[in-house]
Amino acid sequence: MKHIALEQMQERTADPGAALDLAALTGHWVNTNSSPSLIRHIQLEPARNQLIMRVSGAEPGLADWGVTQVQPFSENAASGLAMALSASFDLGGAECLLQGYVVKGVLVIVSFTLVKDSRERSSSFGKEFFYRVS
Repeated sequence: MKHIALEQMQERTADPGAALDLAALTGHWVNTNSSPSLIRHIQLEPARNQLIMRVSGAEPGLADWGVTQVQPFSENAASGLAMALSASFDLGGAECLLQGYVVKGVLVIVSFTLVKDSRERSSSFGKEFFYRVS
């Protein structure tokens, strides 16, 4: 038997082809930890019906991760508001998948870093918290 949450069964009242409202995700986000393990800042900006992410890393040599396109997600099928995201960065010797969501004004980012080169470190998982400054 397959179970579906009630909010997943609701139909979106807005135009189903309309883009998600990105307001909850966009802006300049700063890590709540002054000595972060992976990410210092995140910039999320809308551009031509898509969301673009720029990451400032915390590790030496990886200060600027560059930009990538973000896949935004709503909380449920009936919502038109983007509250979560997924993005991927190729950092040369490592690939980093970032997934996140906004809760109570805080951006929670979960990272999955896959080491692809011969560096003496393991692939890793992490979670960091960000507050919006603009």
